[in-house]
Amino acid sequence: MSHNSSNFEPTDPQVQAVRRLSGETPEQAHQVGTKVFHPHQLQIRSPQEFAMVTTNSKIGPFTIGTLRYSVPVIISTQPHESFYQVNTVLKGSLRTTAGGQPRTLTPTRAAIYRPDVNTTISGWDQPCSMLGIKIDREEFERIAASYLGLNAVSLIDFSVDLHIETGPGRAWMDSVRRLIGLAQQPWSQPLVTKLLVEECIIKMLQAGEHSLHHLLDDSPSIPPTALQRALDLIESAPEEALTLESIAYVAGVSGRALQIAFRKEMDVTPMQRLKAVRLDRVEHALRQSSAFGPTVADIARQFGFAHLGRFSAAYAKRFGELPSETRLR
Repeated sequence: MSHNSSNFEPTDPQVQAVRRLSGETPEQAHQVGTKVFHPHQLQIRSPQEFAMVTTNSKIGPFTIGTLRYSVPVIISTQPHESFYQVNTVLKGSLRTTAGGQPRTLTPTRAAIYRPDVNTTISGWDQPCSMLGIKIDREEFERIAASYLGLNAVSLIDFSVDLHIETGPGRAWMDSVRRLIGLAQQPWSQPLVTKLLVEECIIKMLQAGEHSLHHLLDDSPSIPPTALQRALDLIESAPEEALTLESIAYVAGVSGRALQIAFRKEMDVTPMQRLKAVRLDRVEHALRQSSAFGPTVADIARQFGFAHLGRFSAAYAKRFGELPSETRLR
């Protein structure tokens, strides 16, 4: 079994850099697959020369990785229990079942595996790269409950099918790719990780069919005092590690109800409002700073902007000039 890792480790301890693991025998492959994903049974369907390769990373409650075999195999698991799982393919196709329901995985069609069902995956008769997304059940259900305004969620009864080529499914895949990007960047920060994890879980709730989907169709209203508490928090502490969940908690409402209220009253989401306030504070700080004071990067990071290229683009869009130009005025 071989193991290769990236040349750097992200600064956020919640993020593990992308690692490459391989197995040259079925026994090694079974060991790697169990370590990265789940305990399973591995059945080899061809006597050809065997090899397995996985690249994987851990981002908060997510473990995301690719999986390739050189020969046809069947992978069987008992219920995952502590995890939700989504599988799709980047190339080729695979056959799968979840709770006895057969499906075909393609680059446009994924499968969601609930924690309480048996699963199988078979294929690799032709070259294929599977993308597996494992999500810690406790954290997934905690964020889901907060967003939907529930005290707790025990099990979200997802349907197997998840179409990812258009609409909410594509938006969810885009958020998965942003999570993967964190494991490839040395500038990742805890706040960025928390925000992207929260976004990815919310978008999965919006993309999949499940037992709580009817709650997404409701249009809850909130009292003006709740909206004002949220605005006051954003205005008074934009440099803090605020997420939709934490803002909604202070407001005393669900994350979804707060999003609806912000869109109705201000035509933005809470996080878009927070970003605008942070940009305004950066602009003010740059105008007040001297050539010997904090750098543009230091001030941007103070207000939660970890990726300086994206920060500069957002700043220029809002103020019509680069932050370095504001600094020189």
